[in-house]
Amino acid sequence: MELGTFGAIMKFAMETENDVTSFYKSVKDLAESKELVSLFDSLVNRGQKRVKTIERIRRENVTEMILEPITGLDSDTFTPVTTIPESPDDKALQEIAVEIENNLHAFYSQTAVKVEFLSEVAYAFELLAEANEEASQSLSP
Repeated sequence: MELGTFGAIMKFAMETENDVTSFYKSVKDLAESKELVSLFDSLVNRGQKRVKTIERIRRENVTEMILEPITGLDSDTFTPVTTIPESPDDKALQEIAVEIENNLHAFYSQTAVKVEFLSEVAYAFELLAEANEEASQSLSP
């Protein structure tokens, strides 16, 4: 689906953050390593804060939702795979989490460029992208 408006981008971001947070909640109970459980737990907390941040950004920029058309963003490109394998081990969970974080990094980085006309939103998305990059590095074996 084309993310052609600010409202569509914000809706996609919130839905994606909720999906990813649910994934991390589920897998933290499946992980065996205490370090990995701790990482997943921190990602759950991060996700909950990010949803609130995205809601605030949308609320504060509601007038811009219909003003500027946005092109070149498609939700299919950025929808992370949050499927848990049947018999997951820590390595498989880490690989999925790294892919999710890389996917979110790409989404927020590319979206920041597309919404440059909203400098505060672009900056917030850049910060979200940086956090995804850091998480990806922390999760990498």
